[in-house]
Amino acid sequence: METEQARWAAQLREVPRTFRSALTTNERTLRHRPAPGEWSAIEVLGHMIDKMSHWSLRVECIWQEERPALPGYDQDAEVRDHGYQQADPAMLLNALEQQCERFATLVAELPASALAREGVHEEYGPMTLRDCILAPLSSVRPHLEQLRTAQEAAPAS
Repeated sequence: METEQARWAAQLREVPRTFRSALTTNERTLRHRPAPGEWSAIEVLGHMIDKMSHWSLRVECIWQEERPALPGYDQDAEVRDHGYQQADPAMLLNALEQQCERFATLVAELPASALAREGVHEEYGPMTLRDCILAPLSSVRPHLEQLRTAQEAAPAS
């Protein structure tokens, strides 16, 4: 019988393929920002790398520590500071694949008995391991839509 953790790990491993298939190869479209303060498609891709990294670190902390503090992060600053707007899409897709695989491996190894362990997120309050796995998974579809919307907003060449 397949566990929740195995299903979640499979979903995490699917994220890079989903984003790869949605991403355009047109450089202008890839880097077009739909409006001031909005991310381009490539920046959305970069944000997904950051998101998977932060949530997997939170899962590790909860697994290893008793009720750890889970810091938030400034996602706009990270997207900007990591220079995703100028980044090579192939390198970002590879980084997303590596980050999702790392997270999936961690999730697959968690015993069911650990899923109720808690940490305290500085913005959201108490969160269980289960919450910290489901949060990034539930954001995949909206971020994929954000990526597609950014690409569709690009002017025709």
